[in-house]
Amino acid sequence: MSSLQSHVTSMFFKVNRALFIAHKNNTKLIRNMHEVRAYLGFKPLKTKIRHLQFDHIPVMQIKNYDKNADNRIILYVHGGGFIIGSSKSYLPYTGGLCKQANAEAMYVPDYRLAPEAPFPAGLDDVFAVWEQLCFKYPDKELVLAGDSAGGNLALALCVKARDLKMRLPSRVYLQSPWLDLTLSSSTTLDRFGKRDPLLNRFFLERDFIPHYIGKDYSPDHPLISPLHADLTGLPPFYVQVGSKEVLLDDSRIFAKRAAEAGVKVMLEVGKGMFHVWPQIPFMPE
Repeated sequence: MSSLQSHVTSMFFKVNRALFIAHKNNTKLIRNMHEVRAYLGFKPLKTKIRHLQFDHIPVMQIKNYDKNADNRIILYVHGGGFIIGSSKSYLPYTGGLCKQANAEAMYVPDYRLAPEAPFPAGLDDVFAVWEQLCFKYPDKELVLAGDSAGGNLALALCVKARDLKMRLPSRVYLQSPWLDLTLSSSTTLDRFGKRDPLLNRFFLERDFIPHYIGKDYSPDHPLISPLHADLTGLPPFYVQVGSKEVLLDDSRIFAKRAAEAGVKVMLEVGKGMFHVWPQIPFMPE
């Protein structure tokens, strides 16, 4: 049974979604409200935050000074429907994740956002940071992670790196990934439209997809909807998704197709949980 905290959080998100949908030109509003996340948690102990530049791309480095930290580097790609989110707003979560993963360091790029910079700008930025990390850490384990739209970019990065015969991450963590911008593969997209407190088809179609795709590309492009890409030769994946979210089928279908392509996948479905629930600090789940 879901906790009281998760029910209260779900109701709060439903009110937020209704507010966003009521405003047609709401990108600025959503961005401003999302940045409040930066103040909902604390920087973990024994970590140091640095703000770097990889070429033109701002990147936040979280350095873990725990003496037991492993020889592991994580690239985390934040979510936000390709239009919102920042390393700052994700710090309370990514800082904790860096410690929980016992990583030596985590890098969170502030990739360019749509609609100001539509596809492939965000993917280009994330890929450029990956290239820099491969050069900087040739002898360390490199792990890739991302949530929602960041999960999309993480999978697209793997597909692109494989096609270019570049180094791939040793493993990948996807949290509630949005992998199909055609919105054609999922049955949960419409079945769970009223259950999901954060997303629905109308919200995705009006406020996210057109901004990211722009005028020059189609949503079925394999680096825009990597669910439809060739998945052979990719590293192992751990995928978490909530049983209440409209994107549930994105993860289920990905796990099935990846396994058919010979890729190792562990899929965890959080019972009664919604989109990106592991990021809510006061929920026991």
